[in-house]
Amino acid sequence: MSTDIDSIKRKLLIKYPTFGSVIANIEFQASKDIETAGTDGKVLLYNPKFLGGLSEKQQIFIFAHEICHVAFEHIFRSEGKDKRLWNIATDSVINALLKQDGLPIVEGGVDIPEAINYDAEEMYNKLLEEKKKQEQQNSQGNQRQQNSQDSQERQNSQDSQRQQNIQDSQEEQNAQDSQGGQNSQSGQEETDIGHDTHSLWDKAIEERKREQQEQVEKKGQEQGQTKKKEKKERTDGEEQEEKKKREVEEKSKFAEQGERETFKQNKIERRKQLQELSRELASKSSHEAGDGIQREGKKLSDIGIATPLIDWRKLLRQAIRYDEEYTRKNARMRNGYFRHRIEQLPMPEAEILLDTSGSVSEVLLKNFLRECKNILDNSKVKVGCFNTEFHGFTELKKPEDIDNMSFPIGGGTDFNVAVGAFSRKTPNKIIFTDGEADMPRETVRNVIWVVFGDEKINPKGGKVINITGAQLRKLYKSFIQDKDDRSR
Repeated sequence: MSTDIDSIKRKLLIKYPTFGSVIANIEFQASKDIETAGTDGKVLLYNPKFLGGLSEKQQIFIFAHEICHVAFEHIFRSEGKDKRLWNIATDSVINALLKQDGLPIVEGGVDIPEAINYDAEEMYNKLLEEKKKQEQQNSQGNQRQQNSQDSQERQNSQDSQRQQNIQDSQEEQNAQDSQGGQNSQSGQEETDIGHDTHSLWDKAIEERKREQQEQVEKKGQEQGQTKKKEKKERTDGEEQEEKKKREVEEKSKFAEQGERETFKQNKIERRKQLQELSRELASKSSHEAGDGIQREGKKLSDIGIATPLIDWRKLLRQAIRYDEEYTRKNARMRNGYFRHRIEQLPMPEAEILLDTSGSVSEVLLKNFLRECKNILDNSKVKVGCFNTEFHGFTELKKPEDIDNMSFPIGGGTDFNVAVGAFSRKTPNKIIFTDGEADMPRETVRNVIWVVFGDEKINPKGGKVINITGAQLRKLYKSFIQDKDDRSR
């Protein structure tokens, strides 16, 4: 699969708005020097061949994983810690959180389900305690073995033992010297656990120490210069220094807040952004007239068509059964034979109410109407609009009828008015809405509530179908892309 870095960055910004500044400021760079991916806190490196073998969701997982290492300062918090355990702790926690967000862990990634209950620091302490306990058990076993060996050795001659000890000591030192060179080469590989490399971390830590030392020295030099020159230099670099300061403060905030709480806040932020987008589009498309309702109606252009979001053929209840009994009722005896009358088979009927209140954007309303066209393929349809009033039903016979409709846009939302507008005997009752209003007081059964967005509603009776935030973002993206294509 090809890799579109700009597309991945946009999707990361949508999925993780909390990390927006980190995603926007870090450099994404292809490199064949690493096998998979990694970061030094400034640059996010990835191997194009490795990334090309992954699905889109796996690619997003890879970059989100590295962004988390940067945002939570995992690199610099590794100082003074067992690097191998810190690697496992950080990877396991962020992988568990990304997995909870619906991103698939790539092959080789650290997957510890219980890590979802810990922050990185807590997980590290847990792993460290387990390691110490294991070392203590090993030490006790070794001590028993050593005591047994010492008892046997005391039976030998002291002079012979002294010479043997000298010889053993020399051989052991030689072996350690030889092994030391091997460990220095393989030590970094031992700390790399999981799908990505942390080999850049040590260099990043040393680089940061060097930069901090240079800043201290520069500050000392500036103090010895004239006040006028000192003021000019501060002014020239003021904006850049302020930007760095904000980035450091933000990362420190994430690290202090912890991984779990930050991911929780990100979900809240995602929902808030979606609601703001809906309100923004609504404010652009609605027209104020008295109570905010455009009573004379507005005709929408370029409604278009779309792939059904719902399998309406299965969902809509049949008003008449297509079975043998119906066939016999429509047959007549002629010349000693049953002959069937040729007529169109009956279709189910549906009444559809469209929420056209101020919180529903023109873009969202168009997507309501695209689904209405899909329903029209499977049912007889009457469509009506409501906000704080019901504006009557219009019977639709073909998709062009929807394109020619006018809509009263704006105002509040009253679901009591909506459910009261349905005909009693209509088998299929459908409401398209964003769900932003109080539910009706009475119980109304056989109503299908199609809610666009993440608003959770609980009406008395009926069935609720949520078109999720992710699906809704795709619809907005499609609308924007269509608009761009038409403007070219």
